[in-house]
Amino acid sequence: MQKHTGLKLSETYSYARIYKKGDVLNRHKDRFSCEISTTMNLGGDDWPIYLENKKNVGIPDTLGPDGKKYTAKSTNEGKKITLKPGDMLVYKGMMLEHWREVFLGEDCAQVFLHYNDVKSKDADKNIFDGRPHLGLPAWFKGMKL
Repeated sequence: MQKHTGLKLSETYSYARIYKKGDVLNRHKDRFSCEISTTMNLGGDDWPIYLENKKNVGIPDTLGPDGKKYTAKSTNEGKKITLKPGDMLVYKGMMLEHWREVFLGEDCAQVFLHYNDVKSKDADKNIFDGRPHLGLPAWFKGMKL
């Protein structure tokens, strides 16, 4: 991932999910642990992801990477990206509003990998998203093993 982004990265967290008919991913921007985000299609039916790079969009009461508060969601159509099995999209999850519309297929498996740029403020405090190591659920945050 460092080779593809040109950044020195620290791992924050990962997860996988199988989406079912009727699922939706609402428009949002990600938290700091998703500074650099990826989504990889593992298989199933097509389910496009949309990205919006216009300024001043985001979820209510969200601080943007520039420290400003954004309170209105965009109604822009965004850029539609359809990933085939094995394709991975790398994007700046904190900066780009992203979403998926209602899933009309039967199932779609995705894996998500998230990183911080080591040069970002507090990246050194956010390794593994506050967990003792990768692969643990969120309730392990702050625990020592």
